[in-house]
This record gives sequence, C-alpha cells and structure tokens, in this order.
Amino acid sequence: MKLHARLALVVIAGLIPIIALQAVEHVATAREREAQALLDVQRQAELVAGQLEQVSARYRDLLLSVATTPIVRTRNAPACAAYLASLQKQFRDGFTIGASDLDGNVYCMGLPFAQDRAINNADRPYFREALRTLDFVVGELAYAKVPGSAVLHFGYPILDADGKALGVVFASINLPWLARQLVDRPLPEDARLYVTDRRGSLLVELPDEGSIGRALPKELRRLVYATQPGSASVKIADGNTLIAGYVPEASQPRGFAVVLTRPREAVLAPVWRQLAWEAAFVIVAVAIGLVLAFAVARRKVYHPLARLNETAARWRKGDLAARTGLETDADNELRELGKALDGMAEHLARRQEELAAAHEEMRRSRDEAIRANHSKTQFLAAASHDLRQPLHAMNLNIALLSSRLGDSPEVALVERLKRSVANLGELLNALLDVSQLDAGLIRPHLAAVELDGLVRTVVEEFSATAAQKGVKLEAEKTDATVHTDPVLLGRMLRNLVSNAIKYTPSSGEVRMSFARTGGRVEIIVRDTGEGIPPERQQEVFEEFRQLGNPQRNPALGLGLGLSIVKRMSTLLDHPVRLHSTPGQGTTVTVSVPLALAPASHATEGRAPLLAGRALLVEDDEVVAQSTADVLRTWGSRWMSSTPPRRRPSSSPARPGCGTPCSPITAFPDAPGWTCCSTSNNSTPAPCSRCSPATPAIRVCPRRGAPGSSCSKSPSDSNAWPPC
Repeated sequence: MKLHARLALVVIAGLIPIIALQAVEHVATAREREAQALLDVQRQAELVAGQLEQVSARYRDLLLSVATTPIVRTRNAPACAAYLASLQKQFRDGFTIGASDLDGNVYCMGLPFAQDRAINNADRPYFREALRTLDFVVGELAYAKVPGSAVLHFGYPILDADGKALGVVFASINLPWLARQLVDRPLPEDARLYVTDRRGSLLVELPDEGSIGRALPKELRRLVYATQPGSASVKIADGNTLIAGYVPEASQPRGFAVVLTRPREAVLAPVWRQLAWEAAFVIVAVAIGLVLAFAVARRKVYHPLARLNETAARWRKGDLAARTGLETDADNELRELGKALDGMAEHLARRQEELAAAHEEMRRSRDEAIRANHSKTQFLAAASHDLRQPLHAMNLNIALLSSRLGDSPEVALVERLKRSVANLGELLNALLDVSQLDAGLIRPHLAAVELDGLVRTVVEEFSATAAQKGVKLEAEKTDATVHTDPVLLGRMLRNLVSNAIKYTPSSGEVRMSFARTGGRVEIIVRDTGEGIPPERQQEVFEEFRQLGNPQRNPALGLGLGLSIVKRMSTLLDHPVRLHSTPGQGTTVTVSVPLALAPASHATEGRAPLLAGRALLVEDDEVVAQSTADVLRTWGSRWMSSTPPRRRPSSSPARPGCGTPCSPITAFPDAPGWTCCSTSNNSTPAPCSRCSPATPAIRVCPRRGAPGSSCSKSPSDSNAWPPC
C-alpha cells in the first residue's frame, strides 16, 4: 500500500469516531424529536377533543333548557314553533332545533319552512338512545330530512314531573359549520385532523378533502376504539409512517373520537437536514485536509522515504556501499534517520567482512572436526574385530581356568574375573554398536518376520535373569507378521526387556503385549518399576544417562541401551514412544509396519553336530591356542593353522618331503599348492603331495577374512574352487 493511501486511511480512521459520535447524537436527537412529536400530537388531539366537549356541553345546556319549557311539554305546536324559531335566530347558522313525541313525530321545529311537513325521527339512533338512557345523547353521522345536508344530532328526553318520557328535543348541527369551528385553532402545516362518530365514520377531516361520511383508514381505526388517549407510530399502506395522537370515543366527550396525525418523515426532516449539512461540512473539511496533508507529506515525507526505500533495496542486494544522502538535507525531519542508517550500513559492511573471515575459519574447523569424527567412527567400526579378539581370548582362558580349578577356592576369584570381563565386553559391544550406527555401517535387511517367534526368543533369553531377580516376565501371543530386520528389532527388544528387568523390583512384572493400529503393530513393553519423572523422560535416550544409577554401578548397565534403541528405531523407521508415571512403572512402545506377504519359514531343528575332526583357522596365536585348549578339554580332535610366512625372494624353493613343518603349512608365493598331511592331532608328518587317500587342504592368500580356506578330494579335478 502506498504512503499516501496509508495517510488517507489514518486521516479517515481519525475522523470515523467523530462522524460516528455525530451520527449517534443525531440519532438520539431524532428519537427525542419523535418522542416530542408524539406528545405534541396527543396534546393537540386533546385540545380538539376539548373544543368538541365545549360544543357538546353548549348543546346539552340548550336542549335541557328547551326540554323543561312548559310550552314544549304541553305540545302547543304554534307556541312551541315560535319559541324554537326565536332560538334558531339567535344561533343564525349551523343548527336546527325541534321536538318530537314518543312516536318520533316532530310537532315543532325552529325552521319555518318545515313546520307544515310531517317528519318522524323514530328511526334515528339518537332518538332511541335518549328514550333508553333518559339522558343527553350525541348521535351519529346522518343526513337531515330537512334540508338533506350532513348533520350530527344531539338529543335530550322531555320528562314529566314524575320523570317519565314525553318525547325528545333534538338539535342537528351542520358538519361544515362544525369544521369551521375547529379551524379556529390552527394546526401544524403537515398535520391532518380526523373527527369521527362512535362508528368510525368521518364527521370532520382537516384539511377538508370532501371525505365526510367515509370510514377512517383501517390503520387508524383501531385508535378510535382504544380505552385511553395516547399516541403511537402507525405504518400505513403506502409504506410511510405516521405519528398519531388520539382521543378515543370511550373517553370524554362521549360520542366523538379525535385522531391527529403527522408524517414521521416531516417531523424528522429538520434533524436529517442538519445531519446532511454537518456531514457535507465534514467531507469538505476532510478533503481539504487530505489535499494539504498530501502536499506536505509529498515533500517532507514521501520523497525522503522513497530515497530510504531505494537505498534499502540496494542494501538487500548486497550493495552496502549505497547511502541515503539525507544527511545533507537540513530541511528534512528524516535527516537524522538517514545519518543513522548510513552509519549502520558502514558498520554492517565492516562486520560482514569480519563475519566472512570468521565463517571461513569456522568452516575449516568444522570440516576438520567432521573428518576427525568420521575417522574416529571409521576406526572404531573397523577395529571391532581386533578389539573383540583379546576379550574373546580372555573369555576362553577364563573358561579353561574355571574348568581346571574345579571346586578349588580360587573359583570365586575366577567368577569375579569373568564378571569383570563380561562387563568390559558389554561396554565394548555397546560402544562399537553406537559407533557403527553413527558411521552408517549398519544396513537393515528388511524381510517379513513372524513377530511371535522373535518375541518368544527374547523372553526365553531373559527368563532366567528375570526368575533370578524375582520378576515375572511374560508375553502375549500374536499372529502378526511384520516388515523389519529381525536382528536389529531383536536387539531393540532385548535392550528394552533388559532395562525393564533391571529397574523392576522383586515381585514386579514385565509384560510384552501388542496392539494393531492401521497398517502397523505396536510392541508394548510395560514394567511395574519406579517410573520416570515427565521432565526427565527424554534424558534416558542419551548416551551414558542412567537416572537411577548416579554411582555408575556396572550391575545396572552402562546407559547405552536406550540410546542404541533410539538409533535403531530411526534406522528402521520404527518410532519409539515412552510413557511413564512415577511409582507406577514405565511403558515403551515400538511401532512396526505389518508385512504385506507372509514370512518364509526356515527349516526348523537343531544345527548338525560336527563329526570327526575340527579344523580351526585363526590368525591370532593367543586366541588359537586358547580355543584349542578349550576344544581339548571337551575331548575334541582338532587341527589348527598358523599364519603363513613369506619366504625370502632369494630362496623361493618349497621344502621337500621330510622337512618338519606345522600341521598345515601353505606357501601362497610358491608355484602350485602344497599341503601337509597329519596322522593325528599332535605329531606332524613330513610335507608331501597329497596322496589319493589324504584329503587336500588349500590355505588361500589373505585377501578376505583371516584363515579363509577351501578343500577338495584328490580324486577330483585339479581345478580348485575359489576361496
């Protein structure tokens, strides 16, 4: 987003609260104005109702006076007519007065032209109501029988001295005259006044639109039948809303209903006009402010920032020699920023040079460390055989010594020596495994493996150890076939079971179970040991880390088992999870993929025992002699081979027959091959060609493993199989 757009947004964002506040104020003002308008129309409707009440009261007094006049009671028609005519003249215009008997026959009227005409009012509602209530009555909209104009009747009963009705005196007022009486009180310009009778028929509508006698609009008609005066907003058929004040027929004056309305839009128009003017003023002010702000920002902010942006882009591309140039602009508020950035660029350039030199030195050191570590790992991996040979010889000699001592008291010393050598061998094997895994010398050989057989083998190996400690070791059965390297997975399970037994107290339990999830099977090793705190559960996978063995007791292991498990799980892609609760034990889960094909079954049974003579080929004289001694104690007949020695090039001749030699001597540098036959395992025979009855043995040059050899019968062809 461009700077000017952001500036505009900032200005607009600052004005939004002001505009919103003004809008809220105007809405509140509109509501107040509407509420005031409701009160005003109600008050004006009540004033009109008060005028009607005055008219009604005046005619009530007039009819009461006429009804109690003896001339009217005695039905003296000429005298009554003269009396009423005099009253008619007093009012000049707007009403007609008369009297009728109980049958509704008019026997006198104030209009001279109607005195000779027969008129009956028995069908008029006001006549029946006056006789029923014996009280003053306001009638309904009607049309006068003489002279036929729209009128409103008032009636009052003529009573005798006992209060019995003798007839009804009535007055008919002209509705246009009534409308003129109401016009005397001015109404608001946009107001409309409706006066109806008790049936809702219009008596007066102002301004006059010739609607006398029509029904009030249905949206306003419900107001006529209300119980109390009031005001309301009424939505009419054309969608507009009216503010209406009303006095229903049920209130005073009885017989009239008054409704006064004003359009809501007209009432609120001044508020909206004021709001429009203020909004226009704000918009103009904002526009002027934005123009001025852009003009100032373009010179004081936008151009310097553009130069900063351009310089930063060059810095991003690596050109730290670029400068903003703002330090020379004295009339710019961003000058100090430009100077600071230029100084930072100079500092970064110097630091970049220093870092490049340090990085090059670090790279050389890292490469040397990598080479040294790789050489160390390769050395440990390659030296595994040579390091294991002395230990192997020691184990053989200890076994030989133990068998020779029998029940001698020194047997305990030999046992301690055996345990020490065993611990040393375990440490060496673990270290070599770690080094070979780190060097990448171990490659998994994946195949379909029956999991149950592999687990049973592990359980059988550790059953004696678990029983000796008093730990119950058991495993569930499973028919799962997994895709794994059986040797590496077996090593992982052995380490896990060994750890579980070591850290499970006597009478505890170690259990192996299985669970299938999707295309994998989980091997679960659960023990009831002490458990591991949650914050230290990841430490157990580190080398030489034993949480429960701070004294480094060799009997509890070396702290490499779980480290090897972690490395093998990564190599095989068999994820390992550990869950432990202190005081409740530890659960380790190994997730292994299921095999798509069944496992191939190897021929079961015991390995065949060696019969006859045993041939021992060993390039280490100590190991060879120790092994030979052990074989001799077992009663075996044996033959051994010593490493061949090269003869000097000046005397390449082979020894002739009869020359004493070791049981088997070979000369790889001599033409052809040579063998020595022996008649027993101790007395060497002279060297000679193989006779048909003597087996032939060929000792190959040391190209592969030490002591590689092959043999054939002399009756075979002279072609030897490859070593």
